[in-house]
Amino acid sequence: MTMTPTDSAAAVAARHRDSGRDRTTLLRATAGVALGYGIGAALQATYVYSVYVTEWAVAPFWSRIAANVAAVAALVGCLALIQAHRARTLAWMLGAVLLAATVGASTRYGAQVVLGIYDQPQGSVRDAELLSGLLMGTISGLIGMWAMVSRRAMRERIRAATRDAVHIEVAVKALEQEEIRVRRAVAEGLHGTLQSKLVLVDARLASLLSRRGEEALDEESRTSVEWIRAELDAAREIDVREMSRLLYPDRLELGLVPALRGLLGRIPASVATQLVVSDAVRALDDPASGSLTVSERLLAVRVVEEGITNALKHGPPGSVRVVLDVSDRLLHVGVENDGELYDPASAGDPSGTARLGTRLSLVGGRLELSPGSDKGAHLDAWLPLGNGPL
Repeated sequence: MTMTPTDSAAAVAARHRDSGRDRTTLLRATAGVALGYGIGAALQATYVYSVYVTEWAVAPFWSRIAANVAAVAALVGCLALIQAHRARTLAWMLGAVLLAATVGASTRYGAQVVLGIYDQPQGSVRDAELLSGLLMGTISGLIGMWAMVSRRAMRERIRAATRDAVHIEVAVKALEQEEIRVRRAVAEGLHGTLQSKLVLVDARLASLLSRRGEEALDEESRTSVEWIRAELDAAREIDVREMSRLLYPDRLELGLVPALRGLLGRIPASVATQLVVSDAVRALDDPASGSLTVSERLLAVRVVEEGITNALKHGPPGSVRVVLDVSDRLLHVGVENDGELYDPASAGDPSGTARLGTRLSLVGGRLELSPGSDKGAHLDAWLPLGNGPL
Protein backbone atom coordinates (compact mmCIF):
# COMPACT_ATOMS: atom_id res chain seq x y z
CA MET A 1 0.00 0.00 0.00
CA THR A 2 1.41 3.38 -0.99
CA MET A 3 1.68 5.87 1.85
CA THR A 4 0.54 9.39 1.02
CA PRO A 5 2.40 12.47 2.35
CA THR A 6 -0.46 13.08 4.78
CA ASP A 7 -0.26 9.49 6.07
CA SER A 8 3.52 9.79 6.42
CA ALA A 9 3.26 13.06 8.37
CA ALA A 10 0.60 11.54 10.63
CA ALA A 11 2.78 8.46 11.26
CA VAL A 12 5.79 10.63 12.12
CA ALA A 13 3.68 12.74 14.48
CA ALA A 14 2.34 9.59 16.15
CA ARG A 15 5.87 8.27 16.66
CA HIS A 16 6.93 11.57 18.21
CA ARG A 17 3.96 11.48 20.57
CA ASP A 18 4.74 7.90 21.56
CA SER A 19 8.40 8.75 22.15
CA GLY A 20 7.42 11.71 24.32
CA ARG A 21 5.05 9.59 26.37
CA ASP A 22 7.70 6.89 26.85
CA ARG A 23 10.20 9.54 27.97
CA THR A 24 7.76 11.05 30.45
CA THR A 25 6.82 7.66 31.89
CA LEU A 26 10.45 6.57 32.29
CA LEU A 27 11.65 9.79 33.91
CA ARG A 28 8.64 10.21 36.21
CA ALA A 29 8.73 6.62 37.46
CA THR A 30 12.50 6.68 37.96
CA ALA A 31 12.44 10.04 39.75
CA GLY A 32 9.57 9.01 42.00
CA VAL A 33 11.19 5.77 43.12
CA ALA A 34 14.64 7.35 43.50
CA LEU A 35 13.29 10.21 45.60
CA GLY A 36 11.52 7.72 47.82
CA TYR A 37 14.73 5.78 48.29
CA GLY A 38 16.73 8.96 48.87
CA ILE A 39 14.45 10.41 51.51
CA GLY A 40 14.18 7.04 53.27
CA ALA A 41 17.95 6.59 53.23
CA ALA A 42 18.51 10.12 54.57
CA LEU A 43 16.08 9.54 57.44
CA GLN A 44 17.63 6.20 58.31
CA ALA A 45 21.21 7.45 58.16
CA THR A 46 20.42 10.54 60.19
CA TYR A 47 18.74 8.48 62.88
CA VAL A 48 21.53 5.92 63.06
CA TYR A 49 24.28 8.54 63.23
CA SER A 50 22.49 10.72 65.77
CA VAL A 51 21.88 7.78 68.11
CA TYR A 52 25.05 5.73 67.81
CA VAL A 53 27.69 8.30 66.86
CA THR A 54 27.88 10.46 69.96
CA GLU A 55 30.24 13.05 68.51
CA TRP A 56 27.54 14.08 65.98
CA ALA A 57 25.64 16.68 67.96
CA VAL A 58 23.44 17.57 65.00
CA ALA A 59 22.65 14.98 62.32
CA PRO A 60 23.07 16.52 58.80
CA PHE A 61 19.56 15.53 57.59
CA TRP A 62 18.99 18.36 55.13
CA SER A 63 22.48 18.01 53.71
CA ARG A 64 21.81 14.37 53.01
CA ILE A 65 18.44 15.23 51.46
CA ALA A 66 20.16 17.76 49.21
CA ALA A 67 22.81 15.22 48.18
CA ASN A 68 20.16 12.63 47.35
CA VAL A 69 18.11 15.16 45.37
CA ALA A 70 21.21 16.03 43.39
CA ALA A 71 21.74 12.32 42.73
CA VAL A 72 18.16 11.93 41.51
CA ALA A 73 18.53 14.96 39.24
CA ALA A 74 21.75 13.53 37.79
CA LEU A 75 20.16 10.09 37.34
CA VAL A 76 17.11 11.44 35.54
CA GLY A 77 19.12 13.97 33.58
CA CYS A 78 21.47 11.27 32.31
CA LEU A 79 18.56 9.06 31.24
CA ALA A 80 17.07 11.99 29.36
CA LEU A 81 20.41 12.99 27.82
CA ILE A 82 21.21 9.53 26.44
CA GLN A 83 17.54 9.13 25.35
CA ALA A 84 17.07 5.92 27.28
CA HIS A 85 13.36 5.95 26.42
CA ARG A 86 14.29 4.86 22.88
CA ALA A 87 15.72 1.59 24.18
CA ARG A 88 14.12 -1.48 22.63
CA THR A 89 16.39 -4.35 23.66
CA LEU A 90 17.15 -5.63 27.16
CA ALA A 91 20.89 -5.00 26.79
CA TRP A 92 20.25 -1.42 25.68
CA MET A 93 17.97 -0.81 28.65
CA LEU A 94 20.39 -2.33 31.18
CA GLY A 95 23.33 -0.38 29.75
CA ALA A 96 21.42 2.91 29.90
CA VAL A 97 20.28 2.29 33.48
CA LEU A 98 23.76 1.32 34.72
CA LEU A 99 25.34 4.36 33.10
CA ALA A 100 22.76 6.71 34.58
CA ALA A 101 23.01 5.00 37.98
CA THR A 102 26.82 5.42 37.96
CA VAL A 103 26.46 9.12 37.18
CA GLY A 104 23.86 9.50 39.92
CA ALA A 105 25.96 7.65 42.53
CA SER A 106 29.03 9.73 41.71
CA THR A 107 27.04 12.93 41.93
CA ARG A 108 25.60 11.86 45.27
CA TYR A 109 28.98 11.15 46.79
CA GLY A 110 30.46 14.35 45.41
CA ALA A 111 27.55 16.36 46.85
CA GLN A 112 28.08 14.72 50.24
CA VAL A 113 31.72 15.79 50.26
CA VAL A 114 30.92 19.32 49.12
CA LEU A 115 28.14 19.73 51.69
CA GLY A 116 30.45 18.57 54.47
CA ILE A 117 28.63 15.41 55.38
CA TYR A 118 32.03 13.69 55.36
CA ASP A 119 35.18 15.59 56.24
CA GLN A 120 37.83 13.07 55.39
CA PRO A 121 35.92 9.91 54.47
CA GLN A 122 37.68 6.60 54.68
CA GLY A 123 37.82 4.32 51.67
CA SER A 124 35.22 1.97 53.12
CA VAL A 125 32.80 4.88 53.66
CA ARG A 126 33.32 6.10 50.12
CA ASP A 127 32.80 2.63 48.68
CA ALA A 128 29.65 2.10 50.77
CA GLU A 129 28.13 5.42 49.66
CA LEU A 130 28.99 4.82 46.02
CA LEU A 131 27.62 1.27 46.11
CA SER A 132 24.41 2.31 47.86
CA GLY A 133 23.96 5.14 45.38
CA LEU A 134 24.57 2.77 42.48
CA LEU A 135 22.03 0.28 43.82
CA MET A 136 19.47 3.03 44.42
CA GLY A 137 19.92 4.38 40.90
CA THR A 138 19.85 0.95 39.27
CA ILE A 139 16.70 -0.19 41.05
CA SER A 140 14.97 3.11 40.34
CA GLY A 141 16.00 3.05 36.70
CA LEU A 142 14.87 -0.55 36.22
CA ILE A 143 11.47 0.23 37.76
CA GLY A 144 11.21 3.23 35.44
CA MET A 145 12.08 1.03 32.47
CA TRP A 146 9.48 -1.52 33.56
CA ALA A 147 6.83 1.19 33.79
CA MET A 148 7.77 2.47 30.34
CA VAL A 149 7.74 -0.98 28.74
CA SER A 150 4.42 -1.82 30.41
CA ARG A 151 2.82 1.36 29.11
CA ARG A 152 4.31 0.75 25.67
CA ALA A 153 2.91 -2.79 25.58
CA MET A 154 -0.51 -1.58 26.75
CA ARG A 155 -0.51 1.07 24.04
CA GLU A 156 0.26 -1.53 21.40
CA ARG A 157 -2.51 -3.81 22.69
CA ILE A 158 -5.02 -0.96 22.59
CA ARG A 159 -4.01 -0.07 19.05
CA ALA A 160 -4.15 -3.68 17.94
CA ALA A 161 -7.63 -4.00 19.42
CA THR A 162 -8.64 -0.79 17.65
CA ARG A 163 -7.27 -2.09 14.35
CA ASP A 164 -9.14 -5.36 14.82
CA ALA A 165 -12.34 -3.47 15.59
CA VAL A 166 -11.89 -1.37 12.44
CA HIS A 167 -11.23 -4.47 10.36
CA ILE A 168 -14.33 -6.14 11.78
CA GLU A 169 -16.41 -3.05 11.07
CA VAL A 170 -15.13 -2.88 7.50
CA ALA A 171 -15.83 -6.59 7.04
CA VAL A 172 -19.36 -6.23 8.43
CA LYS A 173 -20.04 -3.29 6.12
CA ALA A 174 -18.75 -5.28 3.16
CA LEU A 175 -20.95 -8.23 4.11
CA GLU A 176 -23.94 -5.91 4.45
CA GLN A 177 -23.37 -4.48 1.00
CA GLU A 178 -22.92 -7.94 -0.47
CA GLU A 179 -26.08 -9.15 1.30
CA ILE A 180 -28.06 -6.24 -0.13
CA ARG A 181 -26.66 -6.87 -3.61
CA VAL A 182 -27.51 -10.57 -3.51
CA ARG A 183 -30.95 -9.96 -2.05
CA ARG A 184 -31.77 -7.37 -4.70
CA ALA A 185 -30.48 -9.59 -7.49
CA VAL A 186 -32.42 -12.65 -6.30
CA ALA A 187 -35.55 -10.60 -5.67
CA GLU A 188 -35.36 -9.08 -9.15
CA GLY A 189 -34.77 -12.53 -10.60
CA LEU A 190 -37.80 -13.94 -8.83
CA HIS A 191 -39.99 -10.99 -9.70
CA GLY A 192 -38.76 -10.72 -13.26
CA THR A 193 -37.37 -13.86 -14.84
CA LEU A 194 -39.19 -16.54 -12.86
CA GLN A 195 -42.52 -14.73 -12.85
CA SER A 196 -42.25 -14.06 -16.58
CA LYS A 197 -41.65 -17.75 -17.24
CA LEU A 198 -44.65 -18.64 -15.10
CA VAL A 199 -46.75 -16.19 -17.09
CA LEU A 200 -45.59 -17.82 -20.36
CA VAL A 201 -46.40 -21.27 -19.01
CA ASP A 202 -49.84 -20.02 -17.95
CA ALA A 203 -50.43 -18.59 -21.42
CA ARG A 204 -49.45 -21.89 -22.99
CA LEU A 205 -51.86 -23.76 -20.74
CA ALA A 206 -54.59 -21.24 -21.57
CA SER A 207 -54.05 -21.93 -25.26
CA LEU A 208 -54.54 -25.64 -24.61
CA LEU A 209 -57.85 -24.95 -22.89
CA SER A 210 -59.00 -22.77 -25.80
CA ARG A 211 -58.69 -25.52 -28.38
CA ARG A 212 -61.86 -26.63 -30.07
CA GLY A 213 -62.94 -29.50 -32.26
CA GLU A 214 -60.75 -32.53 -32.55
CA GLU A 215 -57.85 -30.83 -30.72
CA ALA A 216 -59.99 -29.98 -27.70
CA LEU A 217 -59.00 -31.56 -24.42
CA ASP A 218 -61.24 -34.12 -22.81
CA GLU A 219 -62.93 -33.24 -19.56
CA GLU A 220 -60.38 -34.97 -17.34
CA SER A 221 -57.44 -33.28 -19.05
CA ARG A 222 -59.21 -29.92 -18.95
CA THR A 223 -59.74 -30.31 -15.21
CA SER A 224 -56.07 -31.18 -14.70
CA VAL A 225 -54.87 -28.20 -16.75
CA GLU A 226 -57.18 -25.81 -14.91
CA TRP A 227 -55.84 -27.12 -11.59
CA ILE A 228 -52.26 -26.59 -12.80
CA ARG A 229 -53.12 -23.03 -13.87
CA ALA A 230 -54.63 -22.31 -10.48
CA GLU A 231 -51.56 -23.65 -8.66
CA LEU A 232 -49.20 -21.69 -10.88
CA ASP A 233 -51.23 -18.54 -10.34
CA ALA A 234 -51.13 -19.07 -6.58
CA ALA A 235 -47.40 -19.74 -6.69
CA ARG A 236 -46.83 -16.61 -8.75
CA GLU A 237 -48.99 -14.38 -6.57
CA ILE A 238 -48.06 -15.77 -3.17
CA ASP A 239 -44.81 -17.68 -3.20
CA VAL A 240 -42.79 -15.76 -5.81
CA ARG A 241 -43.98 -12.27 -4.91
CA GLU A 242 -43.83 -12.85 -1.17
CA MET A 243 -40.38 -14.40 -1.42
CA SER A 244 -39.26 -11.44 -3.50
CA ARG A 245 -40.60 -9.04 -0.87
CA LEU A 246 -38.94 -10.98 1.93
CA LEU A 247 -35.60 -10.85 0.19
CA TYR A 248 -35.86 -7.16 -0.68
CA PRO A 249 -38.89 -5.30 0.72
CA ASP A 250 -40.93 -3.05 -1.53
CA ARG A 251 -40.12 0.66 -1.42
CA LEU A 252 -36.98 0.10 0.64
CA GLU A 253 -35.09 2.48 -1.63
CA LEU A 254 -37.63 5.20 -0.81
CA GLY A 255 -37.04 4.89 2.92
CA LEU A 256 -37.71 2.87 6.05
CA VAL A 257 -41.17 4.31 6.69
CA PRO A 258 -42.51 3.57 3.17
CA ALA A 259 -41.12 0.04 3.37
CA LEU A 260 -42.81 -0.55 6.73
CA ARG A 261 -46.10 0.88 5.48
CA GLY A 262 -45.95 -1.62 2.62
CA LEU A 263 -45.16 -4.43 5.05
CA LEU A 264 -48.01 -3.54 7.42
CA GLY A 265 -50.36 -3.21 4.46
CA ARG A 266 -49.98 -6.92 3.73
CA ILE A 267 -51.13 -7.99 7.21
CA PRO A 268 -54.65 -9.52 7.28
CA ALA A 269 -57.37 -6.88 7.60
CA SER A 270 -58.58 -8.48 10.83
CA VAL A 271 -55.43 -7.24 12.56
CA ALA A 272 -55.32 -3.50 13.30
CA THR A 273 -51.92 -1.91 12.65
CA GLN A 274 -50.33 1.30 13.87
CA LEU A 275 -47.02 2.85 12.86
CA VAL A 276 -45.64 5.49 15.24
CA VAL A 277 -42.64 7.40 13.87
CA SER A 278 -40.83 10.15 15.78
CA ASP A 279 -39.76 13.38 14.10
CA ALA A 280 -36.11 12.37 14.56
CA VAL A 281 -36.65 9.19 12.54
CA ARG A 282 -38.52 11.10 9.83
CA ALA A 283 -35.59 13.48 9.54
CA LEU A 284 -33.12 10.59 9.27
CA ASP A 285 -35.37 8.77 6.79
CA ASP A 286 -35.97 11.76 4.53
CA PRO A 287 -35.18 10.55 0.97
CA ALA A 288 -33.71 13.94 0.07
CA SER A 289 -31.32 14.39 2.98
CA GLY A 290 -31.69 11.31 5.17
CA SER A 291 -28.74 9.44 6.64
CA LEU A 292 -30.20 5.96 7.12
CA THR A 293 -28.32 3.50 4.93
CA VAL A 294 -30.05 0.78 2.97
CA SER A 295 -28.50 -1.87 5.25
CA GLU A 296 -29.85 -0.10 8.35
CA ARG A 297 -33.32 0.13 6.79
CA LEU A 298 -33.23 -3.53 5.80
CA LEU A 299 -32.22 -4.61 9.30
CA ALA A 300 -35.00 -2.49 10.86
CA VAL A 301 -37.54 -4.04 8.45
CA ARG A 302 -36.29 -7.50 9.44
CA VAL A 303 -36.98 -6.68 13.11
CA VAL A 304 -40.56 -5.65 12.29
CA GLU A 305 -41.05 -8.75 10.12
CA GLU A 306 -39.85 -10.96 12.97
CA GLY A 307 -42.18 -9.25 15.44
CA ILE A 308 -45.16 -9.61 13.11
CA THR A 309 -44.31 -13.24 12.31
CA ASN A 310 -44.13 -14.12 16.02
CA ALA A 311 -47.41 -12.28 16.66
CA LEU A 312 -49.27 -14.12 13.89
CA LYS A 313 -47.74 -17.45 14.82
CA HIS A 314 -48.65 -17.30 18.51
CA GLY A 315 -51.75 -15.07 18.24
CA PRO A 316 -53.64 -14.20 16.35
CA PRO A 317 -53.41 -10.66 17.77
CA GLY A 318 -56.08 -8.00 17.52
CA SER A 319 -53.51 -5.28 16.86
CA VAL A 320 -49.85 -4.74 16.07
CA ARG A 321 -48.08 -1.51 16.97
CA VAL A 322 -44.70 -0.52 15.51
CA VAL A 323 -42.69 2.30 17.12
CA LEU A 324 -39.63 3.99 15.62
CA ASP A 325 -37.52 6.43 17.60
CA VAL A 326 -33.94 7.70 17.91
CA SER A 327 -32.00 8.25 21.14
CA ASP A 328 -28.25 8.71 21.64
CA ARG A 329 -27.50 7.75 18.04
CA LEU A 330 -29.47 4.52 18.45
CA LEU A 331 -32.45 3.63 16.27
CA HIS A 332 -35.07 1.97 18.45
CA VAL A 333 -37.51 -0.37 16.70
CA GLY A 334 -40.33 -1.70 18.84
CA VAL A 335 -43.05 -4.16 17.81
CA GLU A 336 -45.96 -4.72 20.22
CA ASN A 337 -48.93 -7.06 19.88
CA ASP A 338 -51.93 -7.90 22.04
CA GLY A 339 -52.12 -11.60 21.24
CA GLU A 340 -51.42 -14.50 23.55
CA LEU A 341 -49.17 -13.53 26.47
CA TYR A 342 -45.57 -14.47 25.72
CA ASP A 343 -44.05 -16.78 28.33
CA PRO A 344 -40.23 -16.95 28.03
CA ALA A 345 -40.07 -20.05 30.24
CA SER A 346 -42.35 -22.16 28.06
CA ALA A 347 -41.69 -20.59 24.66
CA GLY A 348 -37.93 -20.75 24.81
CA ASP A 349 -35.91 -18.61 22.41
CA PRO A 350 -37.44 -18.68 18.91
CA SER A 351 -34.79 -19.61 16.36
CA GLY A 352 -35.67 -16.72 14.05
CA THR A 353 -35.41 -14.22 16.89
CA ALA A 354 -32.11 -15.75 18.04
CA ARG A 355 -30.64 -15.49 14.55
CA LEU A 356 -31.83 -11.90 14.27
CA GLY A 357 -30.27 -11.11 17.64
CA THR A 358 -26.96 -12.53 16.43
CA ARG A 359 -27.22 -10.46 13.26
CA LEU A 360 -27.80 -7.31 15.30
CA SER A 361 -24.89 -8.04 17.62
CA LEU A 362 -22.53 -8.05 14.62
CA VAL A 363 -23.20 -4.34 14.11
CA GLY A 364 -23.17 -3.50 17.81
CA GLY A 365 -26.94 -3.68 18.30
CA ARG A 366 -29.11 -5.77 20.57
CA LEU A 367 -32.53 -7.42 20.58
CA GLU A 368 -34.94 -8.10 23.43
CA LEU A 369 -38.13 -10.21 23.38
CA SER A 370 -40.28 -9.75 26.46
CA PRO A 371 -43.92 -10.35 27.48
CA GLY A 372 -46.40 -7.50 27.44
CA SER A 373 -47.94 -6.05 30.60
CA ASP A 374 -50.97 -8.37 30.50
CA LYS A 375 -50.97 -9.93 27.04
CA GLY A 376 -48.96 -10.22 23.86
CA ALA A 377 -45.24 -9.59 23.50
CA HIS A 378 -42.77 -6.77 22.92
CA LEU A 379 -39.87 -7.12 20.51
CA ASP A 380 -37.38 -4.27 20.89
CA ALA A 381 -34.23 -3.68 18.90
CA TRP A 382 -31.55 -1.01 19.18
CA LEU A 383 -29.42 -0.36 16.10
CA PRO A 384 -26.38 1.96 16.23
CA LEU A 385 -26.63 4.52 13.43
CA GLY A 386 -23.65 4.68 11.17
CA ASN A 387 -22.29 1.49 12.79
CA GLY A 388 -21.34 3.50 15.85
CA PRO A 389 -20.73 1.81 19.18
CA LEU A 390 -23.65 0.87 21.32
